[in-house]
Amino acid sequence: MTAQFVLDDVAATLRAGKVQVNELYKFHAWEVGTTRASTGVHPKASLEAGSLFFRVALSQLARRIAVEADSPAEAFTLVATGMEESLSRRIRESAESYHGFLLNQVQEAQGEERRRIARELHDRIGHGISVAHQQLALSEVHRPTDPARAVVKIGVAQQAIQETMENLRQITSELHPQVPVRSLEKALLGFLEAVEDDVVSVGLDVNGDESWAEPRVLDEAFLIIREAARNALSHAGPSVILMRVDIAPHELSATVQDNGQGFDLSNARDRSGVGLTSMRERAELLGGRVAITSEQGNGCLVELFIPLKRQHHEPDRP
Repeated sequence: MTAQFVLDDVAATLRAGKVQVNELYKFHAWEVGTTRASTGVHPKASLEAGSLFFRVALSQLARRIAVEADSPAEAFTLVATGMEESLSRRIRESAESYHGFLLNQVQEAQGEERRRIARELHDRIGHGISVAHQQLALSEVHRPTDPARAVVKIGVAQQAIQETMENLRQITSELHPQVPVRSLEKALLGFLEAVEDDVVSVGLDVNGDESWAEPRVLDEAFLIIREAARNALSHAGPSVILMRVDIAPHELSATVQDNGQGFDLSNARDRSGVGLTSMRERAELLGGRVAITSEQGNGCLVELFIPLKRQHHEPDRP
């Protein structure tokens, strides 16, 4: 379609004796740029296609001009100039359309992220502060007549503040630029220190050589394992969580097992749909999988399997 528009401009240029480009080119080019941006085609491809079309079309037209034109040199100059102008305008306009589409996508993503942060702040931080404020107010009400009840209210307020502080740490850590995981074991130990709980005993065992896994695999494995542990700490009420990672040349496998209340897998979406879906999607992007086993009252087992690319070493040549 674009080729026909360019040839139409060339014909108009020959008829008018000067460069002519149909003003509708902006609409055509804009549609092309938007379509290519939405399908992931880079503007470089448009430039290469335009260059190829220019060479082929000019070669064919030159043959016809040599035979049919009264003044071949003048006609050839008009054709070359008109075609170049038509192509360059369309390519520039489509490139602007391409970048405009991407900027809109970025804007939409930023808007969605701002809405997500607003929800997190409202639901997690706002709620916790509201509960703490309410309980402190009630403690003042009961303090003159029922000191024991007032103390209980203060304890509830303290718990709400602690939970709010933990939620705030989680939100701010997600906003901070992610530092690539250099050591999966150290990253997991750092996470456990951040969520240290006197009520829950957590065991961690990492085996194998981490150099067998690419940095991206270590990053994603850390996020998956951390999410599984977070789910257990937040929802299961366990007394023990066992985390194990085994890294072999062909596979990284990990398990997170707790002795908490467990849940019905058929209602997993109601329990922690986003977290479970996130773990599965991250694993699938690496060609791996996540398996979850749980029953009401019998804890939960999360298993992660990620295939690793084997590193082939060529023998030394003499």
